[in-house]
Amino acid sequence: MNKFHTSIILLIVLLASSNLLAGESEIQTNNISYDQIEKTLTQGVNSDNFGLKVSSTEMLGEITSENSVNLFTKLLREGDNEKLRLVAALSLWKIGTDLIIYMFKKSRVFNSNENVLNLCDHLYNCHLYKKYCESKKGKQALIAYLFEPNN
Repeated sequence: MNKFHTSIILLIVLLASSNLLAGESEIQTNNISYDQIEKTLTQGVNSDNFGLKVSSTEMLGEITSENSVNLFTKLLREGDNEKLRLVAALSLWKIGTDLIIYMFKKSRVFNSNENVLNLCDHLYNCHLYKKYCESKKGKQALIAYLFEPNN
């Protein structure tokens, strides 16, 4: 009798696991477009739920949503929470357009929060390092850039 119960339990477990695996394949075959994901995450950024707003901002940065640049810029400049501003800055950095880099350079004009300013300065310095020190021209190009009169 004990072997009989064990084999029935084993059969039930196998059937249940095959149903779970079949359910996973159905989930994987759903076609969700990039635009749908971007739209849903943008709704999350505009929500009143702080956690959803922060995580949606971070995810839009991960997928390098260039359509979100204006939204992130607004959060960076006018966000009422320091953590949200920091996440917006990091998300902008991941997108990394020339306009964003320029905004980091000029961040002292529109930002008074010291932590946000420090992060923007750091991200701008990282850009300079990548642009000049990792290039073939090396450190001499960075020195020449720093001594240009417009900087």
